[in-house]
Amino acid sequence: MRKNEWIRAALLGIASGLIGVALFVMILNFVSSEKVNEEKEDVLPVQQEVVEEVNASFYASQHGLFSSKEGAEQFIAANPLLNKAAIIEMDNQFFIWSALSTNKEVATLAPSAFFKQLSIVAACSEPTMQRLPEILMDEKYLKNYFGQEQKEGEVPADWGEILAAVTSLSNDINVMRLHIFTHYYGENDCLKIEF
Repeated sequence: MRKNEWIRAALLGIASGLIGVALFVMILNFVSSEKVNEEKEDVLPVQQEVVEEVNASFYASQHGLFSSKEGAEQFIAANPLLNKAAIIEMDNQFFIWSALSTNKEVATLAPSAFFKQLSIVAACSEPTMQRLPEILMDEKYLKNYFGQEQKEGEVPADWGEILAAVTSLSNDINVMRLHIFTHYYGENDCLKIEF
């Protein structure tokens, strides 16, 4: 009889242990699901502003590529024909460009230059900066801007000032386009160059 009592006690102990563990697991699951629900209630949905990319293809008249700005400046100083060239920095490299054209043949007309095809990509939240690649493609904004009636928000706010300064440097539309782009590229991280 004693043996049966021991077996019954052992089985009863095992059964009560399993029931205790099962209850403990159920309580843990219930508590953790309550915490998850509370965390979900605390999370506020965040609306992200979706900015569409605008890009346009151009051809740069390139004269060199340097690993330092000083090297690029010295090269320009030693070449008087490059007095209207610009230095474009990208990924710690310094490109010397003398024109930015929409036409490959025009880009290769500059002496000692070869064309470099590129895209200007704008992913800007400010609408006129977003449209800058298209604005640079359209010659009416480069040549005839002062003779037109301007609409607010059509071009960047300082467009007239920048265009006047660039026009004093050159009347060549491709040189003008280069220097206008250089100005805005230097001030706006949302403008990118892709080769």
